Amino acid sequence: MLISELAKATGVSPKTIRYYETLGLLKPARRTKGNYRVYDESAIPMLQFIRHAERLGFSLKDIRQVLGVWRRKGVTCGIVRQIAQQKLERVDALLRELMALRERLQRLIEALTDPHNCGPKHPCICRYVMEVPPLDNRLTYLLANWTPTPHRRRHQRRKRKERRAWWDEEDEGDAY
Repeated sequence: MLISELAKATGVSPKTIRYYETLGLLKPARRTKGNYRVYDESAIPMLQFIRHAERLGFSLKDIRQVLGVWRRKGVTCGIVRQIAQQKLERVDALLRELMALRERLQRLIEALTDPHNCGPKHPCICRYVMEVPPLDNRLTYLLANWTPTPHRRRHQRRKRKERRAWWDEEDEGDAY
């Protein structure tokens, strides 16, 4: 089946399929004389495995490691268990940090319910925001090893430019 047919059968875009190929996660069975990629039926469960593993929080590097073990030995339970255990530990750590953030936000909300705590006599925009100690920066990503794929990076750069333009536009119109 051609890449477009594989994409249709799995719901994975042709661009992503090509990206998986460049990483060595998926290999086409052969090429046509016109250099089109031709896949056999085994590519469908392989793509499904990759997508399911991604949804479980496995990085593409982790998936490549699992597939490498599978191709050499045929048994992957040990390595999958090890990676899953590491992911679970990371999730538990993030949950603890999120609970700490929740407590801090709750205290902030409680402090801001008193109308005497806010007003023009305070030098800061909101002094209570400044009084709450910051948490670990990893919370901004929620996953410690999350790395954007190339198309996400391009999208993020475009969004950053749009945000900067919006910010500059707001600054020109408002004088505080």
